[in-house]
Amino acid sequence: MGFGKLGAQGVEGGRALSAGLDQRVFDDVAWVRSDEERLHQALAYLTTRKSAPAALAAHGVTADARTLAAWRSSTRTPKAREQELLQTAFRSLRRRNVAPYLTRVLNADGGTRIEIHPADQQNVEAKRRRELRVRRKNVYRWNPIIAAWARQDSLEMEYLWQDLMSELGSDHRSYHYVSHIGICG
Repeated sequence: MGFGKLGAQGVEGGRALSAGLDQRVFDDVAWVRSDEERLHQALAYLTTRKSAPAALAAHGVTADARTLAAWRSSTRTPKAREQELLQTAFRSLRRRNVAPYLTRVLNADGGTRIEIHPADQQNVEAKRRRELRVRRKNVYRWNPIIAAWARQDSLEMEYLWQDLMSELGSDHRSYHYVSHIGICG
């Protein structure tokens, strides 16, 4: 029987770990940014980094320097599809650029603790629910995890997640799918 057949909801652990890293890098907890503010942030980043032209080309953004300057100064607005491509290029370049710093921070002082929230079983019939609790685990070596996250390699993230979960003991398979992973510190 596959995951979710009885009503449980969640995502694969590697995907949840990537989302937790994305949240740490891209989301500002203090306030929510509008689409216009996110676009301005992406354009500012993509017009001030040396490797930005290559990232823009890799993600299909064909705008020249004058067009980028007009978008940044808000005299012109990119179309919706161009905005999506700009956001994708920004996130990809930012991941690659922030990866060394993030690795140092998460490896510092003996690693960083994560909180693993089990899959949501609210919709599962009571007699079929498993007793699962939030687990906490200290990750000591973030190097391969951050490298896979920066490359957006979902298969590698899943493999690394399975390796981490094998250390949890006999119920490690219960955490293949989770509802959320929090990165502490």
